[in-house]
Amino acid sequence: MNRIPRRTVSVAGCALLVVLTGCGGSAGGGGAEGGGGESVPEDLPQGVIDEILDEAYADDDEEVAHARMTEVENRVAACMAELGFEYTPVDYLSTHGTGAAAELGVEWGTLEFAEQFGYAATTRPFGEDQFVDPNEVRYESMSQQELQAWSEALWGPRSQGGDEPEAYDWQTAGCQGSAQHEVDVENGLAGGAYEALEDELDAMWAAIASDPRTSELDAEWASCMAGAGYAGLETPADAEAFIYDKAAAVYNVSPAEAEDESFDDQQEARLAAVTDEEIATAVADFTCREEVDLARRQAEIGVEHQQEFYDTHKAEVDAWRDSLAEG
Repeated sequence: MNRIPRRTVSVAGCALLVVLTGCGGSAGGGGAEGGGGESVPEDLPQGVIDEILDEAYADDDEEVAHARMTEVENRVAACMAELGFEYTPVDYLSTHGTGAAAELGVEWGTLEFAEQFGYAATTRPFGEDQFVDPNEVRYESMSQQELQAWSEALWGPRSQGGDEPEAYDWQTAGCQGSAQHEVDVENGLAGGAYEALEDELDAMWAAIASDPRTSELDAEWASCMAGAGYAGLETPADAEAFIYDKAAAVYNVSPAEAEDESFDDQQEARLAAVTDEEIATAVADFTCREEVDLARRQAEIGVEHQQEFYDTHKAEVDAWRDSLAEG
């Protein structure tokens, strides 16, 4: 269970993660944090930037993506060591293999998946061998102060919140940000002549997330959820976070707190107590997404912003497209 706060990622980094895990982001675009790893239907409208990224990564196979992510993780470990922290590189491909998802018969991020597995927070859709963070024992042994320092070294300082989503900046994203940036630059996926343009793109994704129409869409979803008995949630991301917080509370129980029965048995019982609520919440979430046509309307907002961005930066974007194609 990864308790490190999720963040937005750069254009290149996001596309790499999509290739690696097969998970979609929000329909609004690559840089904005979506809700629940929502699967994006193939018939949704696509913005010009979406199309460019699809073209750029069309030929990336699992082996290429795995090699890049492995290099990123190795550099993260080296960076953490320089700062005085221990970190074990994570092999995401072996723990999130795309083949395992295909065997389920349902697609991640759909209502059908939610009906069976919720958000996969306490369920085991991929069996007992699903993702285990090799750093979990390390940060479970830390004090709160030690964990905060370790997390900030890894991811950078936590966001202070606020009404406006923050544009991604690799320079403030800790060892993960700097390692990803280094590998992206070396592979022609970031930096160089197009670094300023990529910063503008990250700002565009943030603008999509802060568009008033996005807020209105979130409000419609929240109203639907309240009607289903889930008041107090403001965005689709809140529903998943609500369940993951409950699951994290279980995973954060120390073995020292074990009572008469074994610690593992206690953990299983605690997780099972969350599972029914997880599935019910996820089903309500994805039912409301479909009711308000969330994915399509998000995509339409994204298309508009991307077109405006392209019209403003046409020469730069066309040159960037050519550069990505050559890379």
